[in-house]
Amino acid sequence: MKAIVVDDEKLACKQLSKMLQETGVFEMIRTYTDPEEACTEVTDTKPDAAFLDIEMPEMSGMDLAELLQMANKNIQIIFTTAYDDFAIKAFELNAIDYLLKPIMKDRLRRTIGRLVKNIESNSSELALPKESFGIECFGGLKFYRINGHSKKYISVKWRTSKARELYAYLLSEHDRFISKDTLIDLLWPEADPVKGSTQLYTTIYQIRKLMEKLPFHHRIVKNDIGYSLSLAGTPVDAEEWEKALAQLSMIDASNYKEHIRMFKIYRNHYFEEYGYLWAESKRARLCQLWLEHAYRLIDFLIRDKNYAEALDVCQQVDQIEPDDERNMKYEMTLYNRTGNVEGAIRVYEKYKGSKNVMN
Repeated sequence: MKAIVVDDEKLACKQLSKMLQETGVFEMIRTYTDPEEACTEVTDTKPDAAFLDIEMPEMSGMDLAELLQMANKNIQIIFTTAYDDFAIKAFELNAIDYLLKPIMKDRLRRTIGRLVKNIESNSSELALPKESFGIECFGGLKFYRINGHSKKYISVKWRTSKARELYAYLLSEHDRFISKDTLIDLLWPEADPVKGSTQLYTTIYQIRKLMEKLPFHHRIVKNDIGYSLSLAGTPVDAEEWEKALAQLSMIDASNYKEHIRMFKIYRNHYFEEYGYLWAESKRARLCQLWLEHAYRLIDFLIRDKNYAEALDVCQQVDQIEPDDERNMKYEMTLYNRTGNVEGAIRVYEKYKGSKNVMN
């Protein structure tokens, strides 16, 4: 089991770490006097338990607990405090226990027993299939849940189109803080500063209320700079697709089906349904990645004389990018090779028409 100890007093950190080591339960114990450092490194350390001092000057243990639970919902929180008054509040944050300073060995042993029991319980639960959730950006903005092999979309009713756009923009920049001025200039460029601020606050409130109804954990965080959307690990289709595409090996006979599967995941352009101007650069970049992948796939299938599947790829490109000239050339080649003269002529007329429009 792995644990972290966070306390702004270095001596307190050292003492608790020593007591935890003496229990023989932990294979790794890391100490921090800076809660922000602990929060930054949690994805690398992957602790099972966090012993957090409640009273810290820069960030309270309760605030830190929320952030740690966003990064890992299964992390076990134990608070340490000199004040018994914090006990009730501690349990409101799903802490499994709290320890009063100075910490007594017998009391710590009871806490460790409870901790081990919780960890074992979570391990058995993780073995069972659970619901997962995700966000789609290809085409429009959609939320979905997956239970087993069943994927269902979650109905969402946005109060205003501005609320949806603000959420979409924060999603595109998730886990980074965007200044209030940037958001106001983006969505209410004509508004005076006071009215723009009011519009922003109102829209953020609307989004937060909607997010409360969604069955997965993500939230909007506010600081002195502005706002950030924290996804807490919720996958976004465009990001997952781009990462998976980059990891594919060169197309060959053994993996071309996986390449076709990845090609088909791209069902429409990034937020194409809404035409957000701020999304245009990412939309164009993802589209180019998709087209280049499609061209490589078609070239391979033609070399392999797999004309039917090559033509299927071309036709799917045509549905999303009907004016792509390179795809039209592929289609003409494939129709000619399969003896479909009418199809070749039809695509040629379309190609010639697009060239005339350009001229």
